[in-house]
Amino acid sequence: MEMLQLNDLHKTFNPGTVNEKVALNGVSLHMEAGDFATIVGSNGAGKSTLFNAITGGFIADEGSILLGGQIGRASCRERV
Repeated sequence: MEMLQLNDLHKTFNPGTVNEKVALNGVSLHMEAGDFATIVGSNGAGKSTLFNAITGGFIADEGSILLGGQIGRASCRERV
C-alpha cells in the first residue's frame, strides 16, 4: 500500500512579481509503508517547501498529495 504519493507538485511564491520564486516544479514521489527517504539540497532548494506541502502548511499550486490513500489537505484538487 502506498503511504505517500506526490503527483506533479508545483509551488511558486510571489508569482508574477520581480520576487517570483519557483520552489517546486513537477515533484513526484511514491513511497510504500516501511520505505525510508532522505531529502538533501542546498539552501533554497525547496526541502522545507516540500515538507510544508506534505504536512498541509500551504496548498500546492498544482498537483496532488495522497497520504495513506487519502487526498492530503495541501492538494490543489481539494480547493475546487
